[in-house]
Amino acid sequence: MSRTHRQFPASIQDVRFDRLVGTYPEQPMSYADRYDPDEDFDRWYTTATAREVVRWLRPGDPVLELGCATGLMTASLAGAGAVVTAVDHAPSYLERLRARDLPDVVAVEHDIVTIDLGARFRHVVLANVAHEVADPAALFRTAAAHLVPGGLLHVTLQNPRSIHRLVGLELGVIGDLQELSDRGKDLDTVQLLDADRLAALGRAAGLRGVHRGGIMLKPLPNDLMAALPEAVLEGFVAAAHHLPEHASMSYLVLERPTGADGG
Repeated sequence: MSRTHRQFPASIQDVRFDRLVGTYPEQPMSYADRYDPDEDFDRWYTTATAREVVRWLRPGDPVLELGCATGLMTASLAGAGAVVTAVDHAPSYLERLRARDLPDVVAVEHDIVTIDLGARFRHVVLANVAHEVADPAALFRTAAAHLVPGGLLHVTLQNPRSIHRLVGLELGVIGDLQELSDRGKDLDTVQLLDADRLAALGRAAGLRGVHRGGIMLKPLPNDLMAALPEAVLEGFVAAAHHLPEHASMSYLVLERPTGADGG
């Protein structure tokens, strides 16, 4: 069966499934060598986030995904008809993305904070990555700079006020809601950012909030959640809209105003 391939922005047509031409800081060894986002329970958050993001997409929309990992979410975006530029600094993840053989997808190897593609997109996706960078404000500025006026930034991140962290606080497992878990430390978490902080970062980057929600309710740690029947897990995904402020992940949609400077 033949595929229909849409036109990519001229400035990135020549990097299809290849490294972006240019130089960038060499990346230290990260959890990409020891963490499989397709097998870890976190895949539930990725697929649930994708369901929310695709509600905002139209076929043919250009989407920039910053921190695409192995392409689990990329597959959903492409499946919804988007034209996706997927960026990650980990070559091993990008090889797995390429192996998916997705239509209308460009894979770019680069640091997500410093990248400058010279192109603008209708949507930029930052899914569960802002906690891993030393300067999240710079990351938000980079994301905003790649949006067309009226374009949308989709941000998800671990919620410090999720139900399982509130339970952990009451049990004395964590001393406060901003404390990093051992798992978080192992997976290169720099800091926790709640929805208010994410919204503030967006405002500082010139974006305005248009939606705030949550991704999946999580009353238990990942290993215990993984033991639950799939139907129950789907119920936790569906129920997140009742308690978005206590969902496992915060989900914000931020817009670049139509009158924003094109610089």
